[in-house]
Amino acid sequence: MIYIDKIYRPEGNENALEFVHRLIAGQSDREPLHIVETLVEIALLQLKDRPCHIMASLSEQRMKVTLRHSGRPIDDRMVWQMGNHTDHVNYRSDGNDAWKLVIRRDIPPLFVTRR
Repeated sequence: MIYIDKIYRPEGNENALEFVHRLIAGQSDREPLHIVETLVEIALLQLKDRPCHIMASLSEQRMKVTLRHSGRPIDDRMVWQMGNHTDHVNYRSDGNDAWKLVIRRDIPPLFVTRR
């Protein structure tokens, strides 16, 4: 089965946390996605009000949030800790003093067990 990711961007004056919260609230299986909201909040605290651009992609399999910012990078130890709490974190230079953080959370498939 092929899952197609749908791309989302903030609406109007929606800040990054409101954006992620809205996307999670719209999912039928929200529980595994709440960690993404927490990790985005941690990343924003690390950025200390520096401007960043956020987007997300969602499918039935996963949620992926991408934050792009300029200036000083987020502390490597913080990125490492983020990686310990979700399925995949990638943080790298995007060129010209810009950085890209990708946080991915896989949504486990529902399964039925026999009694």
